[in-house]
Amino acid sequence: MSRGRYVDRDYLRERFLDRSAYMRRTGTPIWVGEFGPVYSGDPAIDEYRYATLQDQLEIFEEFDAGWSLWTYKDIGLQGVVTVAPDADYLRLIAPVLRKKARLGVDVWGSTDAGIRDVLAPIEDLVQREFPEFDPAPFGQRQWIATMVRHILLAEPLVEEFAGLFRGIDTERAREVAGAFAFDRCRERTRLSEVLRVASSAVIRELEPTADGAVGLGQTPP
Repeated sequence: MSRGRYVDRDYLRERFLDRSAYMRRTGTPIWVGEFGPVYSGDPAIDEYRYATLQDQLEIFEEFDAGWSLWTYKDIGLQGVVTVAPDADYLRLIAPVLRKKARLGVDVWGSTDAGIRDVLAPIEDLVQREFPEFDPAPFGQRQWIATMVRHILLAEPLVEEFAGLFRGIDTERAREVAGAFAFDRCRERTRLSEVLRVASSAVIRELEPTADGAVGLGQTPP
C-alpha cells in the first residue's frame, strides 16, 4: 500500500505511462532521475519493496528509459551503501532522527501517523472551503503535507540538527564523518543484486555488434 492505494506492477506501469506521456509522444529520450523504495529494516516487508523496484526496472527497460537510483549512500533509508547502525554519527544525531520520525517531516522516509490530529482538521478545512482546488502534481493532501510536515515542522529542525555539532573540534568532526568511509559502511546486498541484474541487461544491449558498432537493443531496418 502507498498513500492508501494498492501498488502492483499494473499500477507502476500506469504511473510510468502517465508521467512519460509527453516524452513518448514527442520521441524525447526518457530519463528517470530519482526513484527507489524506502526500506523498513523488516526483511519480509523489504522483500516486497525489492520486488517493486524490480518491476519498475523492467518497465523502464521495456520503454528504453534511462534511470539513476536515488540514492547511493545514506544512513539506512534506501541507499545501496549505508552507514553502520552503531556508527558514532548516528548516535550523535539520534535525537533529531527520533523527532523527524515523530513529526513525519522526512518526505521520503516517514508517515504522518504521529500528527494526524494536526493534519486532519487542515485537510478537512481545505476540502470544505476549496473543493475544486487540485494542486499539481499530487493533489490537496500531498500539498498540505508539503506545507505542514516538510516545511513548517521541518525547518526548525535544521537549527536543532546544527546544534548537535556545536563544540565539536576538528579531530572529533573527522572521527564522526569517518562513518561514511566506504570501509566502514555496509552494502545492502539484496538491493545490489536487483540492480546488478538490471544493469547487466543494459550492458548487454550496449555490447559492440559484429561490425564494431555499439548496439542499442534495436533491430536495424
